[in-house]
Amino acid sequence: MKPEEEWLLALADSERTKFDLAGRLDARGVQLLCGSANLHSVLPAVLQSVERLLREDPQVLLLEPKTAPEVSRALAPLKNRLAERAAMSLFLSAESKRLVSELAAAKVDAIILKGIDFATRIYARPGLRTFGDIDLLIRPADWETVSTLMTRLGYEAHDTILKYADGYAERSWQNPAMPGATVEVHDNLVNSPSIRRGVSVRLEDLPLERAPDRQLRATSTGLLLIAAVHAAASHSFEKVQHLCDIAQAARGRAGAIDEKLLRECAAKTGAGFSLATALDLTARAFKDRSCEELLARLELRWPRRCVRLLVTPAMVVRSQGNRRRWTTWRRRMLRQMLKTRR
Repeated sequence: MKPEEEWLLALADSERTKFDLAGRLDARGVQLLCGSANLHSVLPAVLQSVERLLREDPQVLLLEPKTAPEVSRALAPLKNRLAERAAMSLFLSAESKRLVSELAAAKVDAIILKGIDFATRIYARPGLRTFGDIDLLIRPADWETVSTLMTRLGYEAHDTILKYADGYAERSWQNPAMPGATVEVHDNLVNSPSIRRGVSVRLEDLPLERAPDRQLRATSTGLLLIAAVHAAASHSFEKVQHLCDIAQAARGRAGAIDEKLLRECAAKTGAGFSLATALDLTARAFKDRSCEELLARLELRWPRRCVRLLVTPAMVVRSQGNRRRWTTWRRRMLRQMLKTRR
């Protein structure tokens, strides 16, 4: 990988504090690094560490340490963009909780997927995990009630062009009074009808609990399963943010992982392949012992050698930006494997 690609993986891990990378960056390299971090939705962690290094240890990051003040000033537009995203995340956080409360009042069980649930439960501070929409998971029998409720709350159905005419486990709504605020409601964590032949995770498949505010949510074990299946089956590991979510959940930041229950859930849903690939890929990308050791203890059966050649940290890093085409065939092959792993 290029130096800026290696730095992206190193700095995206919000818990890493020491950096011993051989490559150093010039001013343009730092811009490329931060631009890539923005595309991979890990800009908060990367920018936080870049600014600290520029201020305290510029020789660790820069080819010419004396240019640190100039490099820092050039990052101003990205800092502004981050502030805008933080404001949107605050709004979406409040709206997520309101929607779940409204659904509960209508006797509909629903949990928040990713978004504010990940941000507040597995990261040291919520601002480290940005998100741009609201995702909810419901039971298939509740679609009519959900549709009626969303209309009453001022949302309008948002149709998207999909590969198949029907069979998708997702519907979207937008509120005209809140530009950019999309709500995606799912009855399965895996939207694609073809991939659901191999892995399918419904609300009733997840270990759930009541939060202190009595809202329904996934347990710490459920969070890891959600992170792994979302990364593998929904996005084919197209963002570094997916690996960060997996790492934080596997480290037990939301609570200890019930490994017996995780193994049972993976077997029931066909998620063993997604889980094994996610943990192994994250362990390699971040040199993370928690993921490596958890995977070993789970004793999952999966085509390790083949997948390791196909799905690599470099593939993830290059899945955004102008090198994306380099990864397309790998991600397509992964999707084909996911369809047949049950």
